[in-house]
Amino acid sequence: MSKFTSQIEKFKNKLQRFSGEETYSVLAALPIYFAWVPILTWFSKTTRIRRICLYSAINTGLFFALILMAQVLSILPFLGDFLANLVHFIAIVIYLGLAGFLIYSDRFKKTIEIPILSNWETKLESNFAPIAQLDRVSDYGSEG
Repeated sequence: MSKFTSQIEKFKNKLQRFSGEETYSVLAALPIYFAWVPILTWFSKTTRIRRICLYSAINTGLFFALILMAQVLSILPFLGDFLANLVHFIAIVIYLGLAGFLIYSDRFKKTIEIPILSNWETKLESNFAPIAQLDRVSDYGSEG
């Protein structure tokens, strides 16, 4: 019985090691579609995680915009398929590159920022801030 409880304690220690803020920020930046949504929903009070989630949302939106552009280009005669494949390849490289850059800059505490993405992030942050504060009790109108 003690061997079983010691294995459970080891497992709990490993889970506690992986349930930190760094793990959530890496999971949010991974190149998995919309992996940032549950993390943004549950841990939106932490500014670091919220920033990484918003950058990941911008990355996903940019990827889907480029894929849509590739679909439109595929309609063109003659060079349409070539251009569509080229734009699709560029979309994949940008998506994986930005995800890797986000993980790298967050993991090693780098403050390198891409100006266009940071502008989009501040716009999303200003739109997201009123929504994130709806869970406060004072916003529900507790006036008596």
